[in-house]
Amino acid sequence: MEIVPIELFGIHVDVPFATPLPFGKAQLDEFSAGLCHPQNGIGLRPDQLRLRRTDDLFDYELKATFFGENGTLVRTADRVKFGVRNARTAGDWNIMHQTLVKFYKLLDPDEETQTNLSTHVHARFEDAGARDEWLRQFSHSPLVHKPAALGHVRIMDWEKDIRVLIELSQPVPNSVFIAWDTQFSNNQEWDSFLGTLPSVMENSANIFEIGFEPFKERV
Repeated sequence: MEIVPIELFGIHVDVPFATPLPFGKAQLDEFSAGLCHPQNGIGLRPDQLRLRRTDDLFDYELKATFFGENGTLVRTADRVKFGVRNARTAGDWNIMHQTLVKFYKLLDPDEETQTNLSTHVHARFEDAGARDEWLRQFSHSPLVHKPAALGHVRIMDWEKDIRVLIELSQPVPNSVFIAWDTQFSNNQEWDSFLGTLPSVMENSANIFEIGFEPFKERV
């Protein structure tokens, strides 16, 4: 099995509401103030939040960017999308974990709904030759110029299928891009549950004979 360091990683969650919320019932003023709370929220500044609204029914959108535009939040009548990208270190993961926990506690989603989760990493090999040699195991024809892997897997302690994509990384030299897509129910103990996500990612990638070094302490 190849064990490689992670150069970049990111997480995106898509949380649908049980039913669409009209503007009058969305309580966006309370939600926005919660996002700006320095302890219980995620510490946004008011100027990082923007609301577009064209009617009193369902046509509205609350948007926020943070972490130097590496963090995004979009809330509409039927869902909230929240993501952080371009993280690099163990410290970045700790901040990402704490931010996700605060987001879910503030949102307090309906326990009958489920989150759509997407995560990704760019993982670097020693050189391009080592990366290409490892990727070649997924080629079944000499006509495949850039081999890749795609599969839906099951692992212990995760109730849903996990879709795993592995291919050549475009932005990071000598690296592969690995993406995971899955779901989970919104009835979790958020702190401990969200803390398991790196292990879920690695355990499902292990099926493809690749593992990861611990997050770097600093860059």
